[in-house]
Amino acid sequence: MKPAGVILIVLMGATLHAQQKFGSICVAPNSRERPKAFSPGQEYNPATLSLKIDQKEAIPWPHVNPVSITELTLGDPHLVVLTSDGKRIQSFRFRFSEFPSAELCMSFDGYEGVQLYDKGTNSRRARYCGCTCK
Repeated sequence: MKPAGVILIVLMGATLHAQQKFGSICVAPNSRERPKAFSPGQEYNPATLSLKIDQKEAIPWPHVNPVSITELTLGDPHLVVLTSDGKRIQSFRFRFSEFPSAELCMSFDGYEGVQLYDKGTNSRRARYCGCTCK
């Protein structure tokens, strides 16, 4: 392939990436204390609770400050996996098209499991859960 063709392909890829739309998830902190009540299969150790979205690196679930996960493509389905003590607790798929906006908030407890909701329409709930990412 000629150098001009390679440059054109690289530029086209950069343009497509720039045009692609992205969403984000603000992960609300949860307590460092072990829960006293939980649903069957939802028992977890807050010290080892981690979150993985798609092929991104797993992150520890925050306990003090919310964490923002960015550059999640709007058009693709996403896989969310929670683990604790090396065991999968919960996993699910979602699409941003299921929500009114591309700014979501995620919270977790062992009783209700993962809650994923739109920050705009549930701004009061997002503040209550500590989901204050910008």
